[in-house]
Amino acid sequence: MSLIFTIENAAPVGVGMWIVELPPHQVRFLGGSTTSVGSRSIIVVNSPIFDLKSKSLKFAADQATALNVGTKSQTIAIAAEFNAADQSTADYASRSILSPGDRQFLGLVNDLLPTDMRKAAQNLLDGVRSRFAGNLKRGQKNNFSETPDNFWYVIVQPQVRHLQITVRGDVDHFAGISNLPILDDRGNTRFKVTGENDVPDALKLIFHAKRKK
Repeated sequence: MSLIFTIENAAPVGVGMWIVELPPHQVRFLGGSTTSVGSRSIIVVNSPIFDLKSKSLKFAADQATALNVGTKSQTIAIAAEFNAADQSTADYASRSILSPGDRQFLGLVNDLLPTDMRKAAQNLLDGVRSRFAGNLKRGQKNNFSETPDNFWYVIVQPQVRHLQITVRGDVDHFAGISNLPILDDRGNTRFKVTGENDVPDALKLIFHAKRKK
């Protein structure tokens, strides 16, 4: 009979992925790789059970394999397979890693813009957060500014069904960075996102924006 691991306060960070606290000696108990790189451990788990209400992750020791043994207790647990029917887990994961302002932005997009723009907004925000931690702050009407450093600013525009984005830096600073048309916006630079295809170029402009030192 296999030992059952039950880990409390598992934090979903994606579909079938969690950050948990599992000390290195327990990770080694699972067997698998002897690789030890960095502070985080990584394990792959077959048939884990995640309880949304209690935020607990349960799995059998013989159904888990270590890919890396880190020096700290923070561990990334990855499900070997994900049941697409368990959409509640995916929804919970996506909500849990977003700050309140980011969720408010996506909620407004969901209410005011068509389906293709909802996907574009989600992909845009995911791209930004992959590089910059922060939180969008709602201003007047449908305006959102990045905090703590307002290097990009977005307006949800339901009448024309797109997002208008302003990035810090003049037009010359962004020349040749992307294929999206750019305009001067009182010394900064403005452009629009009209669909999912615009997102990669939009992220190039956002990533090139001037930051506070």
